[in-house]
Amino acid sequence: MTRYYIGTIQECNGDFEYETKYLFETAKDPDLYTRLVAMTWRGGEEEDWDESHDGFWSEGTLIHDYGSTEIPRSDYMVLKKYLSVL
Repeated sequence: MTRYYIGTIQECNGDFEYETKYLFETAKDPDLYTRLVAMTWRGGEEEDWDESHDGFWSEGTLIHDYGSTEIPRSDYMVLKKYLSVL
């Protein structure tokens, strides 16, 4: 069964930290999906993982997977008009 989520990525670039929210739907484990999004957010690969920082490095930016929150399908249908769907 397909479920609907808001995912969150946090990017740390020097002293700056900022979050980006995105929508997605999946019938699989949402944690696997959000990890893949974090890894490829700026073109990274699996070997860019840094265990000590719990994130992926890409061109001097540390990218964290902040997980997801399940939302009702009705909310997803409205939000997809305004947010990025990945």
